[in-house]
Amino acid sequence: MAMPYTQPHPDRTVWTVADLEQLPDDGNRYEILHGELLVKPLPSTGHQRIAIRLSVLAVMWCRAHTGWTVLAPGGVHVSETTWLEPDLAIYAAPESADLSWREMPPPLLVVEVLSPSTRRRDRHRKRPAYLSHGVREVWLVDQGTRSIERWTADSEFPETFRDGISWRTEGTLPPLPISDVELFGPPTT
Repeated sequence: MAMPYTQPHPDRTVWTVADLEQLPDDGNRYEILHGELLVKPLPSTGHQRIAIRLSVLAVMWCRAHTGWTVLAPGGVHVSETTWLEPDLAIYAAPESADLSWREMPPPLLVVEVLSPSTRRRDRHRKRPAYLSHGVREVWLVDQGTRSIERWTADSEFPETFRDGISWRTEGTLPPLPISDVELFGPPTT
């Protein structure tokens, strides 16, 4: 469940990345969205299974194609008042590059695995922030419907996939195909 964080600074109206860096390492994931601090407690096991499956497939693709890095969870420094942590981000940056989060280019693909408590925020607030920052594609993965929404900066509405999805870079690299079974596991009846 994600909710606005109000302690220990209840009077703070705008949070910055510098403020975020001062928070304790307490096991929570923190994000800032347009100056609002959000706390992301431990995700569900189903959420983590999907995130790990996707991460393994993305890491194998990145290792086979030099010049790419996958980070899960990834950090996206949009501005000093917007720092987001998607479940997965793929960057056009060599795995060996030792760049700070601020130095990383915008990821080309960001994936959010939707949870009941974050679904609305991920879809309606974080997705536009990613796309306006230069992220080329945002996937919203829904375990309940076994579907993936693909959004781009040009999308008015998402493309929805149920049998799997394939991510393509610009250029001649082969795609990263992901089947529904690879992502969600075998269907239950």
